[in-house]
Formats: sequence, C-alpha cells, structure tokens
Amino acid sequence: MCKLDKDYVNNLIKDIESGLKEIKDIMKMSPREFINSRRSRFSLRYSIILISESISDLGLYVLRKCFKEEARSYREIFDKLLENGVISLDVASVLKGLVSLKNLVIHRYWSIDDLRIYRESSNGIEFVEKYVSEVLDYVSKDP
Repeated sequence: MCKLDKDYVNNLIKDIESGLKEIKDIMKMSPREFINSRRSRFSLRYSIILISESISDLGLYVLRKCFKEEARSYREIFDKLLENGVISLDVASVLKGLVSLKNLVIHRYWSIDDLRIYRESSNGIEFVEKYVSEVLDYVSKDP
C-alpha cells in the first residue's frame, strides 16, 4: 500500500503549477521580446529549476513510499517510475530532458543559450502537466 502525505504532495504540485504558470506567461512573448528581457530570461531559468526539483522530489517520494526504491540520479527517478507503471514512456523521456536542461542552467550558467531554453521549455509544458496527472492517477488507484 502507498500512503502519501497529501500536504507534502500538494505543496510540490503547487510549486510545479507556479513554475508552469510563469513559463506559460513567458511563452506569450516573442523570442525577440524574451531575449531582450533580462527579467524573463532569469525567471525562465528559475522556473525550470523549480519545476525540475519539484517533479523529481515528487517522483522520488512516490518511489520510496509505494515501491521502497531509491534512485541514484534525477534521470533514474523517471526510469524507475516508468518501470513501475506510474508514468508513460513519452513523459519519462521528456522529463529526463528537462532535468538535463536544469543541469545546464545550474552548472554551465556562463554558456547558457537562452533561446534554446525558451524553445525547449515550451515543448515540455504539456509533459509536465501530463506527469502530474499520471502520478496522481496512479497513487489514487492504490488501495
């Protein structure tokens, strides 16, 4: 049986939703407007970090509580959720890419390609939303 702390899960989901809202607002800008807005570039970077950390924390929490498993990396979290039938292959693939993008933002900040981040962020929004839905569907079915 998988007993989760609903407050903890809800707080993670609020962080994910907050980051998604910020990214959606930024995606309303043209690429030129985005590049010319220092605040939007930094906000997008932070939102990627916030979402990546929150989806990873949620996934690791589910692995620990539902399967008594650990993961050695952020990417492995999504592989194990896939193996355990919690998320779909397309979601796992895109989210592994998102955490790689987060690592680029954090560890290689001097060589960040903001247009690449802009493009990749817009592609990942629906998969982050699908991830939350798949995880919640899975844990709600657990007896």
